[in-house]
Amino acid sequence: MGAFKYAVILESDTPPSIMLGQNIGGGIVKELKEVDVQLVTAAHLARIYNLSVNTIRDRLISINQGTEGKSLYNPKLAHTLLTQKVRKGRPRVN
Repeated sequence: MGAFKYAVILESDTPPSIMLGQNIGGGIVKELKEVDVQLVTAAHLARIYNLSVNTIRDRLISINQGTEGKSLYNPKLAHTLLTQKVRKGRPRVN
């Protein structure tokens, strides 16, 4: 019998703490690589962040990589823009 190959896909904000040569579940880690980022639609982001599609398009107009009808966004950049606090109005005076 030969050695079999198995692929495990992890999604995370930070890289996993897995080392080459590490024994995981009876197998040895031979290769680690980062997968290219896929672009996501405004509807997909609306489901994740519980916002309307129009709000997503308005907030992320600067990173739109699609057309007006088909808005496509990098999910990592979208996360940073959608989770930052937006301050409106005049600052408080003490």
